[in-house]
Amino acid sequence: MIHEVAVKNFKSLKDVAVTLGQRNVLVGPNLSGKSNFIGVFRFLTSMVSAAPGTYGLPNAIQIMGGFSEVAWKGSESGPISIGLTGKGRPFDAFGSEAEWNYRITFVGDQWGSPRVQQELLAVEAGGQTVILIETEGGVRKLKTRDARSLSEVGDSNRSALEFEYQNWEGNALREFFRSWQVHNLLPPLMRIFNQSVAASFLTEPGNNLGSWLMTLQTKHGPSFERIARVARDAFPGLERLFTVPTQQGQVFLASQEKYLKTPVSVFQMSDGELAFIALLSLIFTPTELGAPLYCIEEPENHLHPRLLTTLVEVLKQVQEEFSPEERSQIVITTHSPYLIDKFSLDELIVLEKREGATVLVRPSGKLHLRDLLEKEEIGLGELFYSGALSGD
Repeated sequence: MIHEVAVKNFKSLKDVAVTLGQRNVLVGPNLSGKSNFIGVFRFLTSMVSAAPGTYGLPNAIQIMGGFSEVAWKGSESGPISIGLTGKGRPFDAFGSEAEWNYRITFVGDQWGSPRVQQELLAVEAGGQTVILIETEGGVRKLKTRDARSLSEVGDSNRSALEFEYQNWEGNALREFFRSWQVHNLLPPLMRIFNQSVAASFLTEPGNNLGSWLMTLQTKHGPSFERIARVARDAFPGLERLFTVPTQQGQVFLASQEKYLKTPVSVFQMSDGELAFIALLSLIFTPTELGAPLYCIEEPENHLHPRLLTTLVEVLKQVQEEFSPEERSQIVITTHSPYLIDKFSLDELIVLEKREGATVLVRPSGKLHLRDLLEKEEIGLGELFYSGALSGD
């Protein structure tokens, strides 16, 4: 699990460091940098997920609009640096108490191409520190757990994590990054035919919802039934949820409602119904298809407050079915006081802009706020709406 994220000169994140827990709720006004923080995880996933024949690091930068759009735009801009520390997963092979540290630092050359200055991957376990990636004289060296030299990366245009070597322990971090899921659900894009092929995950906007739910319905029946059961409870008029294959090799979502003679296709479903079902599918994703980290932008969009309550209750219930080491880590952004009310003060991270730069603050250290909440004199959502969570 990721314990800390430290970022410098990435978009509005000029110099931030914040600890993460199992569930993390990012709150703050528009333009405070919430999406930029989520963008760090999206960037790292892109960095290790490039198509064959392309370079991961340049590709990740290009996806975000080029180096000039990724780098901090204020004065005194230095190299971009992204650092993560964690414990256990993805380095469980070193022991559940293993602590790991990854950092990459890079600049842009005169053509806007990235040039890696430093990259480090270290794992500490059993009182010993294992260096899997280190930088010496501008060259990244890949090493094994027993300190054997495996390879060197002299191409400053690439991250060392882009390279896969058989039995190299560093592969675990690349797969960890690659398996993260970021979601900014767009119901209009869910109202399309999908190819009738298996889907191993829900895409960022949810435009493969039909294929994804077909996969769950046909190969992971218990998970699909849990989605359908909660949906029926949330929408009293809903009797059945199912996917429909077509003769053209396509599939789409449909439902059966009480008092209606024919099914309702995905093209007629409401935005809220589609968003709710998509979010349920993430919560009930089978273990073998699940991600260690989910980042979800504004899950309250299109949803009635009552549905937000249901989602959080179901999320907490499902997470309790797993040990702390097995649970997925959650990072969400929100503007909804209703949603904030369903979490604790310890799970909140407040973002705000100061002189153009994003500042992240955990309000859990404000004892007077904790006292108010414990006395039930005010709710967490009300504190957010009043502005009491902002500031040092």
